[in-house]
Amino acid sequence: MDRRFPLEQRPHFWPHLRKLLPVPEKPFLFPPRPEEISLPPSRLTDPILRELHAILPDSHIARDDFMRLVHTYGKSYRDLIRIRLRQFPRVPDAVLFPDNEDEIIQILRWATRHRIAVVPRGGGTSVVGGVECVPAAAHQAVVVMNLCELRRVLEIDPVSYTAEAEAGITGPELESALNREGFTLGHFPESFHYSTLGGWVATRSAGQQSTRYGKIEHMVESIRVITPEGIWQTPPLPAAADGPDFDQLFIGSEGVLGVISRVRVHIRPLPERKYYTAYLFPDFTAGVEAVQHIIQEDLLPATIRLSDPIETDFVFALRERPAHRWQQVVQEWGLRWLAFRGYSASRRTVLILGLEGGAERVKWQQHTIHKLIRRYRAYHLGESVGQNWYRHRFDNPYLRDELLNYNLLVETLETASDWSRFWPLYEEVRAAIQKAYDQLNIPGIVFAHLSHVYETGTSLYFVLLAVPENGKELEQWAHIKRAASEAILKVGGTISHHHGVGLDHRPWIAREIGRPAVKLLQQIKQSLDPEQILNPGKLIPDLEDE
Repeated sequence: MDRRFPLEQRPHFWPHLRKLLPVPEKPFLFPPRPEEISLPPSRLTDPILRELHAILPDSHIARDDFMRLVHTYGKSYRDLIRIRLRQFPRVPDAVLFPDNEDEIIQILRWATRHRIAVVPRGGGTSVVGGVECVPAAAHQAVVVMNLCELRRVLEIDPVSYTAEAEAGITGPELESALNREGFTLGHFPESFHYSTLGGWVATRSAGQQSTRYGKIEHMVESIRVITPEGIWQTPPLPAAADGPDFDQLFIGSEGVLGVISRVRVHIRPLPERKYYTAYLFPDFTAGVEAVQHIIQEDLLPATIRLSDPIETDFVFALRERPAHRWQQVVQEWGLRWLAFRGYSASRRTVLILGLEGGAERVKWQQHTIHKLIRRYRAYHLGESVGQNWYRHRFDNPYLRDELLNYNLLVETLETASDWSRFWPLYEEVRAAIQKAYDQLNIPGIVFAHLSHVYETGTSLYFVLLAVPENGKELEQWAHIKRAASEAILKVGGTISHHHGVGLDHRPWIAREIGRPAVKLLQQIKQSLDPEQILNPGKLIPDLEDE
């Protein structure tokens, strides 16, 4: 899917951004063409390759430079800037495409015999270094196991509201199959077009409608995992009191314990009605209090996304060019009128509200929530704003690609806390990032929104924009990332609400879960993967390095 973000249709964006940051006039830092990159030869020897060809057909083994290149990185800023800087210190020696469990089993046996690292990969959309090739010194080589051939829907049970599918199926493929039978999974992360069922489970993914449908770990009923020591299958039960929940052992395991091959999930009937709208609050405090009130009244919207004032200004700056001149005049006068009424730029905050379900329930939710948030001076912007967000809800990664061409530092990080620590978390992380900008002497801004909301607390999603010094992009990002991560843990937030641990958050995970938990994970890893071939360098830290 070759897409770009049409900034030419949003005439207010560049003037707004250039008021805040000294953005270059023209783009100059583009991804290289594949033929411009020279890769080291594959380290797989002929005898090892002969064994591999006995397992997989030739068409399912890729050793050409192009396939090795596109399987080197994920989608974090660190990944994408290294591509633009032509930095490929570690690339896979081959990319393997198994299309059944027996081939996965044989690949793991082959890799174990020869001490070859295996990186399981779905859509490759990790933003925390989760699919980077990081072989240990003991590994002869590293291969990527791309699971895109395992994309079958195995069963849809309309009586039990469950479905089972293979791990490599993408979001659109799974959702289309379910929709044809009148169902939905209700899981729509921003990476939806590319990411896979197995990847969602491996990283504890959250979709944009998680407030109604839950995160992926709330949808899994059973899981099948191929480990170097055998197959692990959990029973397909709605609930059980048969000891620890082993589904949860593999959910969030990021490919370090085994290769997820299939998942049974809880599905829902397609909603009879979808209603998306938007409200404006005079300030962020009023918006946060309104969101907390909505969720603690058990009103359960599908989507509830509140932007802070800086992000809200960007929402308005990204509005599309009206089709007619008179519409533009009405739009501008409307913004002036809102400012006069107390909804002024740099203070106002926008709320996207989505309701899904039966028509009568949605109508009741709509009326009840509207009445409730009027107490917080909410101004109803109307369904057109909400529907516009819904249409473009997967577009932000394409905007990031455009900004990277100008060598802007564009990255996100997310966390979560209970409500009592929300404000300290919001203020501390913003202050830490701004201080890091100042220490580096680079111009930058940070803004945030809350979008995965619970009775007891909420996630916080930060967006960072800065102009790094040419040639120092990676070290400056590392400095900012450290500052933000330290601030998160200082206040008591989580190092990640839904992006996962991967390579980027590994240095902080022991402080969050504790040394005994890390030791237990190490022992489980040793039991299931004694030769340590699976996705090395991710999730589980070495306590000696802490």
